[in-house]
Amino acid sequence: MRPVWQLVVWPLLLVSALVPRAWSHADLELQIEELTLQLQGQPDNVELLLKRGDLQRRHESPALARADFKRVREIQQDNDTVDWYEGRLEVELGRAESGVKYLDQFLSANPDHGIALQNRARGYLLLHQPLLAARDYRHVIQVSDRPTPTLYSANALALVEAGPEYFSPAMDIVSAGLERFPGEVSLTGLGTDISLAIADTGSAQELINTLPAPILDLPQWKARVSLLACELGQPGSSVDNCKTTALENLQSQ
Repeated sequence: MRPVWQLVVWPLLLVSALVPRAWSHADLELQIEELTLQLQGQPDNVELLLKRGDLQRRHESPALARADFKRVREIQQDNDTVDWYEGRLEVELGRAESGVKYLDQFLSANPDHGIALQNRARGYLLLHQPLLAARDYRHVIQVSDRPTPTLYSANALALVEAGPEYFSPAMDIVSAGLERFPGEVSLTGLGTDISLAIADTGSAQELINTLPAPILDLPQWKARVSLLACELGQPGSSVDNCKTTALENLQSQ
């Protein structure tokens, strides 16, 4: 029989985990209701239809979202914004081929739209076209006033997915990100993983040396330090096995 504290605490933890999602959906439902009321008086208002359709997407109601997007196309056949909205919806639903098609149409008229480029990059990854995804992520970085570390990571990981021959260009992306965000832990980790995968022990050591001791005490960093020691030929280690492990760790990200 479970202890009494578990019988009390576990249900509370479950409820607390569900509450934010419930509040989020309730807020979306309220916004959708407000837009629906407005549309009763302005049934052909394209902006309201686009807003409601996108809220339906976020509310995980794709059929209702598509209905609003279809209505926009009926009212304004030359509206290109709906291509972005519908393309993003399709990619999120795993329908990457149709999603990329819509996003291609939108980006042909709006080539520097950062979010649409990221949406298409995700679609390309679903279609197993990582080089095209990397191209889009690189474009976002180039046109963004404040590219985030996550963008650099996404760009590098897309190149990693393209195969070992692209590991060095991926490392170049990580290095560029670290120039902009010195010491950023996730980028440093990715750079270390790439360096270990290509047996560039010097670069791996340099990256590890940039981090404070408390970070290096974390399990994932202890594992990286161990792999580095193995690749450097510590007694009793199998360098080839450690290189294989490093490659598997990188490709599993």
